[in-house]
Amino acid sequence: MRMSWKRHHFFVLAVVLVSLGLVAWWALPGSAPEETPTRTPARNASTQTASSPRPELPELPTKTADGSRLWAPGMSYRYAVETDQEVTFSSSQPGAPVPPGMRFHIQGEWNVGIVSAGEARIEAQVRLVPASVSVNVDGKDALTPEVRQAMMASLTMPFFMTLERSGAARWVHFEMGTDVLAQGILRSVVAASQFVVTGVPQQSWQTDEYDVTGQYQASYQRLSGVKQFEKTKQAYTHVATSQGLQPYQAGTLRIDVSSRTTFGLAEDGWAETLQAQERLEVDAGQGMPRVSNQLQLRLRLLERTRDVSLLGALEARRASLSTMLLASYQAQTQDPKERYRRLLAGKHFNDLLNDLRSLPKTERERDDARSLALEQLRALFMLEPTEALKVPDTLRKGDLDPIAASPLLGALSAASTPEAIQALSKVVDDSSIGVPVRTDATAALGMADAPTQEGVNALRNLRRAPQPELRDTATLGLGNAAYQMQDENARGAEGVVRELETAYRSARTPEEQAILLRALGNTRDARALATIQSGLGSNSILVRQAAVEALRLIPEPTADRLLATQLLGDASPDVRKAALFAASFRPLEPLLPSLQQVLQRDPADAVRSEVVHLLGANLPKLPGARVLLSWSSQNDANPAIRQLATRFLDHVAENAHP
Repeated sequence: MRMSWKRHHFFVLAVVLVSLGLVAWWALPGSAPEETPTRTPARNASTQTASSPRPELPELPTKTADGSRLWAPGMSYRYAVETDQEVTFSSSQPGAPVPPGMRFHIQGEWNVGIVSAGEARIEAQVRLVPASVSVNVDGKDALTPEVRQAMMASLTMPFFMTLERSGAARWVHFEMGTDVLAQGILRSVVAASQFVVTGVPQQSWQTDEYDVTGQYQASYQRLSGVKQFEKTKQAYTHVATSQGLQPYQAGTLRIDVSSRTTFGLAEDGWAETLQAQERLEVDAGQGMPRVSNQLQLRLRLLERTRDVSLLGALEARRASLSTMLLASYQAQTQDPKERYRRLLAGKHFNDLLNDLRSLPKTERERDDARSLALEQLRALFMLEPTEALKVPDTLRKGDLDPIAASPLLGALSAASTPEAIQALSKVVDDSSIGVPVRTDATAALGMADAPTQEGVNALRNLRRAPQPELRDTATLGLGNAAYQMQDENARGAEGVVRELETAYRSARTPEEQAILLRALGNTRDARALATIQSGLGSNSILVRQAAVEALRLIPEPTADRLLATQLLGDASPDVRKAALFAASFRPLEPLLPSLQQVLQRDPADAVRSEVVHLLGANLPKLPGARVLLSWSSQNDANPAIRQLATRFLDHVAENAHP
């Protein structure tokens, strides 16, 4: 249906604001966005237990045979990043009021890791590690301490993106509840850093790409350097609105764009340097202020590494993510039910089932269809909760492939209504349904935001299942359910903690003990500390690793002291590395004396290297880290570790503001 610009031109104006989350910012002046606590999902924990064999990664690749861009799962690229975005307003009518100007500045690190690489699409994990963040409205700092804390929490939360093999970003996947302002900032960096080419870069080529404003045509040109290229945006062809992408028609609406992005590529086709400058001006016609959005982005490659934890990371988090097109309208203040109705687009349960039964054959189109189906099913279950009760009978028929069943289960977990929990409970308890689907449903049940007694009982019963994948996933899910129950059902949460502790004491194998310790860690309950501490004294490295990792989310100073003890005293370097992993989830100040001793005394290069990485990632915001890194840069016995510490120190020095 053709869109009336006269009727909807406000939404076009809002697109520019939404690119930075400014619609939400105006709606909530001076208030902190709600912070959603990070949870350890059952599915993630079950796929990364210490007893599971770690996949092997090949040698660090440097380029492809044909000169095209390298997409290697497990590869991680760490960049220094700095971005400035400024929005100003003007009016064609003298004296007419206009909104205040706004400016955002972020400096830090931008990490991109390849999760998977198919023939048509790439999945990547992205994380911003900000050293400094500023938001100014009309020249004044607009961040109260509470707002700054909440924004930093959202900005640093890892998210995912889906790209075409050409490098064009299409979808972004954020943790549900991530602040809209943070999402807008992160999406703008993703969009501005795209280098899109099919195959080997030629002298020049044209592409169609997406950003937070819409779809545009871009032109690339090789510069004098062998690996130097320049990209310019030519014109927008579509605009993101509340009704989806709409063809851009010059008339009442006018969009002018001027941009220049230079890339310096390495042999693997990844950018070693990027400098982007863009100016976007929107004139939505009489009565609306003209909007000017200026963006600058600088990226500089710091390090290429391999990270085995990237493999499978998106699937492990899938049920807790909200997916959207990169070019999509986003506003926090809209009525959720209206958003659900618009997303559902008039479809009913059977319509969505038919979509799942007829998924496209190509990988890219199939995954897009599954993501859309999950979001639409969640919308249906939120608008009409009883529709969730149709899922068990649907799965019992057995005519739905597990890959098509997964969005059904993820939607139930995301909706987390009593009816959705009831449906998941029936699925996990039904032995006529295949074990892979029941395991997926168990993970979804364990990650539900609002556990019910029925759901907890279903997880408890599965701990006696003959299939180990069901038992382990249910055990980890029980821990997460206890955490979610603490506010509404404290007695029930305490009962689950005691149940897991009793099961640990009677466990017969190190593998079973390790699963139960990780489940206790998922509870985040200080009452579990005594049991976790007993695991630290086990003769089994497997059990001690699990016990150390279980400390990462326990909000008690005792957890810091136990981590310090294992860091300095455990005979296994694997356990000491697990302690550093746990420390990365906690404030590091209490652990600095222990980290100093590890740097000075630990005999394992891998452990000292992990400490340097941990300190380097937190260097700008951690007093005392610079002294420790300086010592390592001069005194470590391993030259590679000395160089690593030096790189962190040099990076901060180069990006320091006078």
